[in-house]
This record gives sequence, structure tokens and C-alpha cells, in this order.
Amino acid sequence: MLIDFVINFCILFTFAILTYIPFQNKLNVYIPSYNYARFILGILSGFTGCLLMLTSVSISDFFIVDGRMAVIALSGVLGGPFAPIISGTIIGVFRLFMYGYSTNALIAGSSTIVIGLVIGLWSWKKTMTFQNVPYFFGYSILQTSIVLGFLGNWKFETWLAIISFIVFSVLSFSIIFVILKLLSSLFEKIKHIEEMSATDYLTGLNNNRKFQECTQQLIENNEVFSLLLLDIDYFKKVNDTYGHPVGDEVLKELALRIKDTSKPFGGIVSRNGGEEFSVILPNTTDDKSIEIADLIRLSIEKNLFLISTGEKLSITISGGISTYPEDAITTHELYKLADEALYLAKTSGRNKVIHIN
Repeated sequence: MLIDFVINFCILFTFAILTYIPFQNKLNVYIPSYNYARFILGILSGFTGCLLMLTSVSISDFFIVDGRMAVIALSGVLGGPFAPIISGTIIGVFRLFMYGYSTNALIAGSSTIVIGLVIGLWSWKKTMTFQNVPYFFGYSILQTSIVLGFLGNWKFETWLAIISFIVFSVLSFSIIFVILKLLSSLFEKIKHIEEMSATDYLTGLNNNRKFQECTQQLIENNEVFSLLLLDIDYFKKVNDTYGHPVGDEVLKELALRIKDTSKPFGGIVSRNGGEEFSVILPNTTDDKSIEIADLIRLSIEKNLFLISTGEKLSITISGGISTYPEDAITTHELYKLADEALYLAKTSGRNKVIHIN
């Protein structure tokens, strides 16, 4: 009997791991869109529940124990409200005809379908998470135990079956629950590290590494785009007068304005270092890029920067633009030309944007 319990648990554990990783997209594994994924997961959960019943542990001639309730509850966490409804229905129908149609099978199968419906409808109003899934699971255990007791007339063997069912279900669910929570925490840390490796710590924009990746991707796809480099005019004076903390305030506010102004045009904004920012403008030629760059420049010039001292600073920026593939065909060449245009804007009066080819 112990081996049967182990086999049943291993099937349940395999289901939990193999569905958790792709359907939560923790490792960027491809899955269909969410609209299809929740139905697929519900079906997979249902068939897993059927497999668990086929490998269930026989407590007596009338009672079997398996981990199907854990499958229904976990499917709600991974797939949303539809998954437990689908899985509960599949498992319930299978239970109805598993050993031939009978009144007991009808009651047991209907109970499973009801559990799936209740969990699904319940989670529709209160999204299932790892924090509240034990309550949903507890409900399924309680209802199933009552049904078992009713079918067995609360005899000694009935109580034995109920206790076995509760112990196995709670123990197996608890082990999987803890493992999935640990995996969730681990993947969140990995995701955070990945974001940090591609994000500027101060402004939250893309960093230079991410900038290089985005630019190279557009070039590989042979998509027309313009590269805009921006630099704050006389930023050293701000740091010298007010200190670096105020300078950081200016950088963060500037990043926000650049991002907001370029967003309608699909702008990909990065901080390339110090007070230098870049904006990649997809599907944008030279004339349009100058127009967008001036919008960004004016959003900086016409709105004073409120700093923590209560003062308002007048900040301006200069910019340089190059366009792919009109001006250059490599990231290095595009950046070099845009940087030369930026230098020309700086040396010819500042607070202007220049396109160079």
C-alpha cells in the first residue's frame, strides 16, 4: 500500500512541476496565449486527475484514495477560474463511469464536479494565489470527507477511508505547496536579477547593455529606425551648485519626461551613462525623428524642474540623431554619428537637436 501512495504522489508531483514552470512562464518557456492556456491547463489537470484515480490506493472494496483534489485546487492557482471547472468536470465524469455506473458513483462524481464549479466561481471573485489556495483545498477536502462518510454510513472502515484520504491529501498537497512556493520565490529572484542586469539603477530605464540589444535586434530585422542621443546642458553646474543628490533628482525627472513624451511614438529609452540618454525610434525616418526630438526638448525646456530644496531649475538638453539604414548600418556607426551630431549641437549653442549623416 505504501508503494501505491508513493506512485500516486509522484504523479501528482510531476503534474505540479511540469505545469507550474511553463504555465507561469517562469523560464520564458513558450505557451499559447492566456486565453488558450487556461483551457489547456484545465484539460491537463483533468486527465492528471483521471490518471491519479487509475493509480489510486484501495482502502476497501468501496473506497479509494488519491490526490485528485490537490490537482483541482492547484489548477486554479496556475490557470485561473476556468481550470478547476474544466478539471473538476473531467474528473467527475470519469469517476462516474470508472467502475461502472451506480448511485455511489453518481454521488461521488457529482461531488467532484461541484467542487470544481465552486472553486472556479469562488476564485472568480477572489483570485487564487499561493496565499489563499489552502482555503480552497480545505473546502474540497471537507466536502469529499462528508460525501465519503455519507456513502459509507459512517462505519469503521468509512472513518478509516476518510482519515487515510485526509492524511494523504493534506500531506501530499503540503509538500507540493511548499516546493512550489520555494520555486516561485527562486524564479522571482532570478527575474529581479535579470531586470537589474538590463535596468539603470537610478532612473529605471534601460541601461547601455539593453540599449545595445534593442538596437542590434532592429538591425537584424532590417527595420528602419532613428537613434536620438540626448545630453543635459551644463549638468556639471547643477551638481556643483546643488550637490549630486539634487543632480540625481534631475536625472530621474528627466528620464520620466523623455519616456512619457516618446512613448506615443514607440520610443525605447535608455540611460547610456552619466547625463546621457538615448531614444530608439522604430519606423522613424530623419524628418520625423527631428520632430519627435524637438517635442522631447521642448517638454524639458518649457517645464521647470522642482527640486527637494523647493527651488525650480531651468534645464535644457541637446540632441543628435542618426537613422538606419540611411546614415549607417551598424550600431557602432549609428552611435558615432549621433554622438557627433550631439557634439555639434553642444558647440553651436546648445538646447537644439541636429541630424547628421
